[in-house]
Amino acid sequence: MASSFQRLQQALSELTFEAETDKQVENSLNLESFSIEEGLEKASEYFGVSISDLEYEILEHGKKSLFGKKPYKLLIRTVGVETVPEEETGVEGEKGETVVLKKDMDGIFKVRITRVGAVLKVTKPRGKGSKVRVEDVLRALSTKGVADFDKSKIAKIVRDGSGEYSKICDYNPVERNNATVVIEVSEDEMKAFMTIVPPNPGGRDLDIDDVMEELDVKGVTVGIMKEVIAENIEGDVFNVPVLIAEGIKPENGEDAKVVYNFRTEKKLQLEEDEKGQVNFKDLNLVENVVAGQLLATKVQATEGKPGRTVTDRLMDAKDGKDFTLEPGKNTELSQDGMNIMASINGQVMIVNQKVTVEPIYEVNGDVDIHTGNILFLGTVIVKGNVEDGFSIKAAGDIEVRGSVGKCLLDAEGNVNIKQGVMGKLEGTIKAGGAVWAKFLEQVNVISDKSVFVQDGIMHCKVDAAEKVICFGKRATRVGGMIRAGEIVNTKTLGSVSFTETVVEVGVDPKSRQRLFELEKEKSESDASLERLVANINTLENQKKHRRGFTDEKEELLAKMLSSKEEFTIRLSEIKEEMNELKSYLKLLRTIGKVSVSKEVFPGVRIGIKDIYYDVSNEFKNITFVLESGRIRVKKYEEIDLEEIVGRKVR
Repeated sequence: MASSFQRLQQALSELTFEAETDKQVENSLNLESFSIEEGLEKASEYFGVSISDLEYEILEHGKKSLFGKKPYKLLIRTVGVETVPEEETGVEGEKGETVVLKKDMDGIFKVRITRVGAVLKVTKPRGKGSKVRVEDVLRALSTKGVADFDKSKIAKIVRDGSGEYSKICDYNPVERNNATVVIEVSEDEMKAFMTIVPPNPGGRDLDIDDVMEELDVKGVTVGIMKEVIAENIEGDVFNVPVLIAEGIKPENGEDAKVVYNFRTEKKLQLEEDEKGQVNFKDLNLVENVVAGQLLATKVQATEGKPGRTVTDRLMDAKDGKDFTLEPGKNTELSQDGMNIMASINGQVMIVNQKVTVEPIYEVNGDVDIHTGNILFLGTVIVKGNVEDGFSIKAAGDIEVRGSVGKCLLDAEGNVNIKQGVMGKLEGTIKAGGAVWAKFLEQVNVISDKSVFVQDGIMHCKVDAAEKVICFGKRATRVGGMIRAGEIVNTKTLGSVSFTETVVEVGVDPKSRQRLFELEKEKSESDASLERLVANINTLENQKKHRRGFTDEKEELLAKMLSSKEEFTIRLSEIKEEMNELKSYLKLLRTIGKVSVSKEVFPGVRIGIKDIYYDVSNEFKNITFVLESGRIRVKKYEEIDLEEIVGRKVR
């Protein structure tokens, strides 16, 4: 990982500077830093020179206290460097301080009394900054009480401006005047503070060994910040408590928790389609899951990490609380007790703080803009109505206790509608089981079993693999088409206005519908192929006689020939499938019958297998059957509705 100085250098290297060609200009750097050494190192990185080529001046001393830090303001100059920043530029350092680049900076110096004697450090000016004067250094030495030194050596150090400390003479400090340090440990022993008391004239400056000795006396051994100590000693931060040691806080362990793999709150989940449009009916409020799906995972509690005070006293930490993961209804727990999986398909939810899967999804009111469309891997019960334009798709049953409008109901099981359906020519009901309704009007119904209607079926298209039964007092069948595999039974069929009504039995509705679709596709493909062959013949004649036959037409001819081959292959597949369906329909054992307990009106067309009969006279209490290749009219055959329906019929 790059150091803070390397990152600073990289940031500074990206800045653009223009060199002045007409005159030589020295460089200066005005920056804020929490220590002089750090500032010099940053400036060295920036200018690409060694620290010995820099000199500095302390514009404002930094301070540290219990309430924060105040950085040094330094003016740092290079000597003999001609490249100059074009203008002031701000750069953020590692600790968030702002480095401001300037052209000019005065030279700076510092005198210290150490264990080895008196030492001096001088840094050269930069740009138009003033040089350090020997007189100022001599005055500082006098203030420190240093008198026995070689002035020529002082002058040389000032002239060289190396930025490094150099010994100028031996010195025996007055011990009682030495700088001292006061160490204070907080009541909880988690922090230690250092306060430096400055030396009196003739006394020695404080060094890091003095501080370490005092820390040892106070028993402080943990979390000592030697860098902070050195910075404050060098920066002459006097009479201010500075944090120099900090204990290690104990870390309590985290409690065990559950990570849920599903939405625990019902929120709208609107999605855009490929065109960027949003269907506001698809709210995705139901959280479906399938058997075996991972629903929740337990995350183990963690152990606490003990801490230590600055005096190395152990501080205990608490371990996280654990619990046993318990599955809810229709879920199961993994052998290791760490995961919960669904045991059935349905809606996942949290009930009494347990993950539960419900096989039934209940809508207490209507299916409308508030619920959106419903997609559920179980049974759906709607206690109200299903409004126009909405859909319900269920892997189980669908029960609607109200009425249904122009909607799509699609269930793998049964569809039970307590009231009627007003499909408005666009509604569709599909069921893998049976369909129940009070009445059906202008709706398409497809059932893999039977369709049971109490009052009537009006202008509908109904396909049932087994039976279509209208069993109520007003049971009637008017308009549209009904196709059933076995029986169609109703009280009245058709109307006094001779409404066209078609009833077909003894067929597999799905196979018959598929045959119809194939016949339509064959007709369209034959027409397309005929047009394509005509165009191919035209192009081939042009090619044969070389009349205006371009490369583009050659490419077009190749595409047409390829399309012709595809059409030919597809037509062959259609014919083969049609022949198979026709053979299958002829082999069906079910003959089928149409029974009407009251009246059949003219305008009705009866189909049994592939034989049709158009009703031209009114009939009463009759049954249509297929005998000797003809549809015959016989006396009405009673049926046991309760046995057929499978429950008591009112």
